[in-house]
Order: sequence, then structure tokens, then C-alpha cells
Amino acid sequence: MRNIFFYVCIAVLLAAVLPVAAEAADKPGSLEVQFSYLEPGTIDPTYLSAMWLEDESGKIVRTLYVSTELSSNGYRLGTACPDWVKQAGWSKAPSSLVQAVTSPTPNVGSGSMTFDLAELGVAPGKYRFRYQVNIDEKYNLMFQGSLTVGNAEQELKIETLYQPSKPDIGTDVVKDVRANYYPASK
Repeated sequence: MRNIFFYVCIAVLLAAVLPVAAEAADKPGSLEVQFSYLEPGTIDPTYLSAMWLEDESGKIVRTLYVSTELSSNGYRLGTACPDWVKQAGWSKAPSSLVQAVTSPTPNVGSGSMTFDLAELGVAPGKYRFRYQVNIDEKYNLMFQGSLTVGNAEQELKIETLYQPSKPDIGTDVVKDVRANYYPASK
């Protein structure tokens, strides 16, 4: 009789705990991005910036952040953050999205941004994180890495691309980019 009571108690406990754990597993967590914006070298960079997620086929899923200047007029220049501009359709974006993701351009120095992916409507799955910074009318920087939104904490391996090439300006404009994914609390 005691064994039956024990197993019933375990079953009741599991029935109460498993749905909560499954619910947490279905919720996306947060993405933290850290970076350093440096003093300009021989040019005065614009620092116009955008961060977004793409699906595995390269289609934009969600804009996470856009600097105010890029959001308001910079996207019309044609040379500032062209990869984001090409996909974002910013001129047709709803004002609710524009207001939700637009923030001031980070100041020179170290900074970080944290994105609640559940709040932004990003579902669990595989994505490519992209972060583009405009240097001037000729050059952009792209930081990118693969991201799996789900149950496991992850440090993204960030690749740096210079578009069309690395400018000879005496310094990197943005460096020390790191991105970490943290699953939802269980």
C-alpha cells in the first residue's frame, strides 16, 4: 500500500512540474549583445547601426535594433547598412515596430543591449544574427553569427566582414562584439 502511495505522489508531482518545464522550454529567452564603439581614426564615422535576425534561408525575421538616425533618414542614403535596408522594407514598416526597435546610436565606449525574444515575437528555432554598422558612404561593417533559440545557453561565434573591404582609417570603428543567448527561466 505504501508503494502505491509513493508512486501516486510521484505522479502528482511530475504532473505539476512537467507542464511548467515544457512551457518554459517553448518560450524564447534573451539575446545580449556587447560591443565597443571606438574614437574615429582618420574619418568621422556615422555609426548608423542595425541588428536583426534572419531565418536559415536569409530572410529577415525581426529587426531588433535600429539607430535613430538610420531609422529616420539614413536608410534612404542607399549606402548605410545596405543589407538591413534591402530586407527591412523600412519605409513601409508599421510605426509600432519603428518605435519598438529604434534607439539612439550608442556612444563611443563599451555598450550592451539585451533583447527579450519572447516580447519581440521570436519563436524557438535557428537564426542568423546580423549587426551592421555604417562607417561612411563607402564602408560598412557586418558582424554575424548562428543562433539557436531554445533551451540551451549559447555564446555566438561572431564573424566580422568588412564591406566592401577594410577601410584604411587607422583604427577599427567597432570591435569586441559578443553575443550570448540565455534561455527563458524554467
